[in-house]
Amino acid sequence: MNMPRQLKKLTDAVSAIKSSKAREMLLQLFDESTFVEIDRLVNDGENPADAVVGYGMVDESAVYAFAQDRSVCNGAIGKAQALKISKIFELAAQNGAPVVGIFDSDGAKLGEGVDAMDAIAEILLATNNISGVVPQVAVITGACVGSSAIIAANADIVVAVKDADFYLNPGDENSEAAITVDDKETAIAKVREIISMLPANNLTLPAAYDFDSIDMPACENIEGIIEAVADPGTSIILGGENNQTVLARVGGIVCGMVTLAQEKISQCEASRLARFIRLCDGFTLPVITFVDSAGFESLEGAAKLSHAYAEATTAKITIIVGKAYGSVYIAAAGKSAGADIVLAWPTAVILPLAPMAAIHIFWKDRLSSMANPTEDREKLAEEFAEEQGDALTSAANGFVSDVIAPSETKAKIISLLDMLSGKRVSRLPKKHSNIVL
Repeated sequence: MNMPRQLKKLTDAVSAIKSSKAREMLLQLFDESTFVEIDRLVNDGENPADAVVGYGMVDESAVYAFAQDRSVCNGAIGKAQALKISKIFELAAQNGAPVVGIFDSDGAKLGEGVDAMDAIAEILLATNNISGVVPQVAVITGACVGSSAIIAANADIVVAVKDADFYLNPGDENSEAAITVDDKETAIAKVREIISMLPANNLTLPAAYDFDSIDMPACENIEGIIEAVADPGTSIILGGENNQTVLARVGGIVCGMVTLAQEKISQCEASRLARFIRLCDGFTLPVITFVDSAGFESLEGAAKLSHAYAEATTAKITIIVGKAYGSVYIAAAGKSAGADIVLAWPTAVILPLAPMAAIHIFWKDRLSSMANPTEDREKLAEEFAEEQGDALTSAANGFVSDVIAPSETKAKIISLLDMLSGKRVSRLPKKHSNIVL
């Protein structure tokens, strides 16, 4: 073959795909000059750059990634694009590195018919096969609808640009992402931050860093407790108003931090919390849980969160800062949840029933003898909580490991993380557990 002619053909082919918006996104994701594109010439004969795939470094750690370009055939997934994306998942699994998917697609390339559906099914199989093996982060930059949304929803963490479309069927409400940001640049920056916090795979741990101080700002209730305990500037909030789920460093060690602060934890929140616990456990990130809750709204929610906590073999530390009544104590705070250490603040109240309900059973005579039981029962409930649910009483009975002042919380957690750093647990042989869904 004529070398000059063939080189000219190569140059022309590369020039046709050089201006891809998908490639621009990946160049922003990776450290400068580290991106290596894979299968850049694979195409369906018409759209060579509807998706770009490859690998590179993010803060000097290897990452595999793909990005879709909606300006090319609406980013629709056909057989050629699916083969490229599936290969990325395969390479990530073989090399133990995270996968980042940047989604901007209207779904399947319907003109390819069943071939397109088969191709997307292969991607779904690939993403499910490596779930819990390497971290997966999805970024929704524009449209992620139809079958594309199923692929993105399977990621461990979803970051979405504000007003992006993220749904399965036309007319559906947008699915919630763990993180929502204002623009694509911020989304990419947030992904780089997330990748720096996660281990490369389920057989490694995130790099630990030295820390300067065990001091923490004053905090006397569950609001703001995570920011008070976390190393400054390391928190990544992954959703929740009352019940927060946060990746953060404590004493330089990456942890999953949870607040159970909803008065009654809803089934939807229990699902979100359970998935976060399983994410942390899958990659051996210690779970630190702060509790101030009276219970659950539904049996399914209680069973689901209880299962997630009990199944997790990673280090688990619970701090009861306020209420821990009945099912919440059993499911997430006590020994049945598999907590390695349960600490309590002096303000903690640990009871099998909420005080207002308990006085109608245990102090029924006192309640009925009161001159104005409707007004005075709140005082009686407070008295019951202080006498029966006091943190010191719980410690004396062995229900909690220690009672600590709020100002000691961070120092105590750092010490316990060091103690639990070598934790190993063997489970009974089984294919998998059957969590309530």
